Formats: sequence, C-alpha cells, structure tokens
Amino acid sequence: MSLRFGVAGTGHWARTVHVPGLGRTVGAKPVGVWGRNAAEAARIAGDNGLAAFADFDAMLGAVDAVSFALPPDVQAPLALRAARAGKHLLLEKPIATNVREADAIAREVAAQGLGSVVFFMRRFVPEIAAAIDQASRRPWTRASVTVHSTTLVAGSPYADSAWRRETGAAIWDIGPHVVSILIAVLGPVVEVRAERVDGHMHRFTTSHARGAVADVSLSIHVERAAARNDYRFDASDASVTLPDPPLDRPAIYAIAAGELVRHVADRSSPHRCDAAFGAEVVAVLEAVERRRADAELEASR
Repeated sequence: MSLRFGVAGTGHWARTVHVPGLGRTVGAKPVGVWGRNAAEAARIAGDNGLAAFADFDAMLGAVDAVSFALPPDVQAPLALRAARAGKHLLLEKPIATNVREADAIAREVAAQGLGSVVFFMRRFVPEIAAAIDQASRRPWTRASVTVHSTTLVAGSPYADSAWRRETGAAIWDIGPHVVSILIAVLGPVVEVRAERVDGHMHRFTTSHARGAVADVSLSIHVERAAARNDYRFDASDASVTLPDPPLDRPAIYAIAAGELVRHVADRSSPHRCDAAFGAEVVAVLEAVERRRADAELEASR
C-alpha cells in the first residue's frame, strides 16, 4: 500500500529530516507541506516538487497521514484535529506537554482505528533498537543516563528555538527519548523524583515496576566537547551500555515512516511507539516537571 503524507512544519527539522526521510520511505508518497510560515512552506514545497498548502485543513483533505515537525504546544491540537479527520499520525516527541492533551490524542487514535508512530529517534536506530531489545530481557537493578546536548549553543540550528529556551525545556526536548528507552528496558515508571535546576542541568530519578531505579542527567546547553549520550544498565552480575552510533537522521526517519506504513496495513497489535505510548511518556515527564517545580519552590523558601 501507499500512504499520502503531508508535512506539518517548516523549520530545520522538517526541511532536513521529515521531507527527505519521507522521500526515502517505501510505501510513502509525500504530497505537500503546510506551516505557519507560508512563504517557507512554499519554498520547501517548491524545492521538493510538492504542493504548498496555505490551510491545514486543506492539506488534511489531500493526504492519508500527517508527519508533524512542530513545537509540542502547536503539534498537540493539530494532531488531535488530524486524528478527528481520520488521518494517521507520525508524531514528534513529546506528543504534548500535558497529560490532558496527550491522552486526548491517544484516545482519538484508538477510537478512529488509526495508525500512529511517535518518532523517539533512538528507538528506530537498528543498532540501538537491537541493544534495547537484548537489555530488556535482563533484570537490571540500576540505570544511569546522561544526555548532555549542544542544542542551544551558538551555531546550532535550534539555537533560536523559543520553546527550548523555556524553563524545564530539556525535560521536554530530550527527556522523551530517555524515558522511552528506560520504559522499554526497565518497564513502566511507578515513581519519579526530581531536583531543582542546577545551572542548565536537570536531574531526576525514575523508579520502575520491575524494581530498578534510574538516575538521569539532562542538559541542552553544553559545548560540543562536553556532549554525552550515555545509557548504562547495571545488575549484580552484569552491566551494559547502549551503543551511540553516528546518526543518519533522514534514514532513521524513513525507518519510522516505513513502520507507520506497515502498521496501517496491519494493526493487529499496537506499535511499540504509538500515541498511547507517547502519552505514557508525557505522564512521566509531567510528573518530573511537577517534582522539579516543587524542588524549586522549596529551595526559594
């Protein structure tokens, strides 16, 4: 089967990952682009032989699925609108920044019988996915995750991203990747604790249903030399560190889009990174953000 895709978004990620990634996906037919910046939507569409849509609903009328490359607060209401229109969803993480909106998307996807995939990027990298699968079969007791990125340093294509400059943005920007992997390896999160922000560092702890505890450190402000992407899992008799290979982002996006195409064709079982899982991740991060805010308040007294 072939799915007609519309891309919602006109930023760097839409231009360099979503559009080329869809173009490399077997079974996906990119149709057009819509964005809040109409001139940029027209430019991207023209560069790629696609239609430029001035109206989001007009694009919905021309596609079977929507690939979202928008800030989370913009994505959430539009994703719900697309689901209500019966369109399959290829969502960015986080699918929303509150449980209410995330659950609404997941419920609508289920009610409409739609396919959905959330692009937790590392879950679609073959080497990392294989390592996660192997790690999930062991009873770990502890995990340590450090993800320090250069997202907001000078020269980054995201340096001017308004939503990433808000307090707690690292929790919502890279936290979804981390939590999606922790749940896959250690099982559902049953409790979280968080510290107040220390400079640009965010630290929190997750306790999991299988008994493991994970310590997480996040930042989106470090210089290139300090960047890290470390996931370590420990037990009394073993430890494992997930691989961190070079990332061909359009190729990885094509893997995710291809999985959505196949999921739409056969929805006999949920996709491992569907909208319901995306909502589960949002619930964890909302709890982390709440604990972080509590810690900030306590420190200010």
